[in-house]
Amino acid sequence: MSQALSETEAYAWQVIQENYQKIPNLSISDIAQMAHVSISTINRTVKKKGFGGYGEFKFSIKKDALPQVSGFSKEVLGAIAKNEEELLKTINNISSSQIEAAVKKIDESDEIILFARGLSVNAANEMMKKLQLWHKRVSLYDEDRTMKYFSRFVSKKTLVIAISLFGESRALNESVILSKKNGATILVLSASESSTLSQSADIALIGYKSQVEVNYFDLDVHSRLPLYLLVRILFDSYSIYKNK
Repeated sequence: MSQALSETEAYAWQVIQENYQKIPNLSISDIAQMAHVSISTINRTVKKKGFGGYGEFKFSIKKDALPQVSGFSKEVLGAIAKNEEELLKTINNISSSQIEAAVKKIDESDEIILFARGLSVNAANEMMKKLQLWHKRVSLYDEDRTMKYFSRFVSKKTLVIAISLFGESRALNESVILSKKNGATILVLSASESSTLSQSADIALIGYKSQVEVNYFDLDVHSRLPLYLLVRILFDSYSIYKNK
């Protein structure tokens, strides 16, 4: 079971993820040097991710191969592999204790408010519709001024769910901090464990975003696949909880 990481451990895990394909050829000393942390920090980090130690973690990783799908160029196969990587690593990264805490908080909250910006709003919309199926009182705000405005009126019975790929939207973070100050519980869905948003969370579900991105535009058009996957797993878990 994945456990919460300290700030140093979260950074070490980020370095490990960025060098995932190289891990079979890297000693624990190599990765510790790359992350500028101690060997014990690396061991502690992978243990919190459910492994017996770095040796077991290293052994569990096989060198990634391109998917065996005919008719595609190597470039397209690489893009397919990126999506496969995000899916598998997001699943591996999920904390069962955080899923359980999120499910219980959703069930007991009198009001749920969703905050999201950009393309993450699409994942938030899906979450809102699924919450409404369970007759939850839920609202979605995706503009800076409205997020800040409604943050002033939350209570201890309010669950604020903030959805952000990288967790560094200034308006989103300010709204979350104000909501928390006014008594709301904060649930974050993100792909960055060390982000400002994730560090403000009471409960955090963290996915994985590939460092390789096919993006030819100077705009935020990054795939939200990890966020959609987190939404689905969360509500599959909630459905099972409600039908027990």
